[in-house]
This record gives sequence, structure tokens and C-alpha cells, in this order.
Amino acid sequence: MNLSLLSMDNFNSLVLRGKRVLLISVRAENASELFSIISASREHLEKWLPWVDYVRSAEDERQIVEQWVYEMQMKTAIHFCINIENQICGLISIHQIDWMNQRASIGYWVKCDMVNRKIGTEATAILVKYIFEKLNLHRIYIQAATENAASNRLIQKLGFKLEGVLKENERIRDRYLDHNIYGMTSDDFAKNKQTLLQYFP
Repeated sequence: MNLSLLSMDNFNSLVLRGKRVLLISVRAENASELFSIISASREHLEKWLPWVDYVRSAEDERQIVEQWVYEMQMKTAIHFCINIENQICGLISIHQIDWMNQRASIGYWVKCDMVNRKIGTEATAILVKYIFEKLNLHRIYIQAATENAASNRLIQKLGFKLEGVLKENERIRDRYLDHNIYGMTSDDFAKNKQTLLQYFP
């Protein structure tokens, strides 16, 4: 591991604050609650996320969280529970952190009864600011199914630029989804920072 990474924050104990949303690094003890949320929101989530079909028990989720904790220890990803009023309502992650090329991707989901409350938007704004100001990365990208209007609106609202379409990029059961791919560089962030600051106290 690059020695400069050793002086960074402990990814397993991060707390990031917005106006309403609190992002807290996922811990092993969150697995049971996350499974309950996924189960309650399964019909909503499985339309867009292929992994939902493979999470069928609390033990499945425990093994996934165990892998996430390891990734955070290795500083290759960061996974956060999205919290509102001390309750977990979703998850947001920095995936595929490429320290050499200074880039990463973001993925997120919120439970069905929290959709359209701008929680995902605020959580993503918090993470974008952290990525550019604390991790000092140069580029972020996010993918969204072209049919997922809500997710595409969220990404566009935060100033990400559409870079192209990935045809038949992800398999959900018996169909393949096209994905829009959006990007933001550190220069884009500097120009667009005021848009993001509205989600902070």
C-alpha cells in the first residue's frame, strides 16, 4: 500500500454530516438492519440492482458487509449507511478507488418509503465534497439505468455531465439495461461547488 494512504482517515469510522443526512461507515452490526431494509424494499430495488436477488438471508448480508469492512481497511472502497433521525434508510458507496489515476465511482440506494425526499441527493452531495476535498481524487463517475428517471435526475441536479451510454450494460433477470454514464472532475466540482453547498448546514 502507498505509504501516503496510511495517514488518511480510518475509513471504518467515518461520520459525514449534511443538513439532514448523516453518513456513517458501515459496521458488522449493521448487517441485520440492512437486510431488513432490503427485504422491505425488494420490489423497488430489484428493478435496478442485480445484487438484490442474491441477498436472501441475514447471513448473505453479513458476508457482504464483512467484505465491505475489508475493502475499507484496504482503502479500495468506502461504504456508508445513510442515516436520517438515527435510522438507516439506505446505503451509499465509493467504489473502485483508483489511487494511481485518482478516480472512483459512486453507487447508492434508499429504501422505498424514502424515495423522492431528496435523501439520495443530499447523501451524494456529501460524498462528492468528501471525495474531492478530503480524498483529493480527480474524477468521479456514476452510472444509472437510462429508464431510471429518478436516479438520472439526482445525478444531473448535482452537476454531473453525461458522457455516454453503455448499451446492455447490466443484466437484471431476463433483461439487459442500458446505462447512462456521468462524470465530474475536480475542475467541474470547483465550478459547481455552490450547488452542492445547499445540502450542508
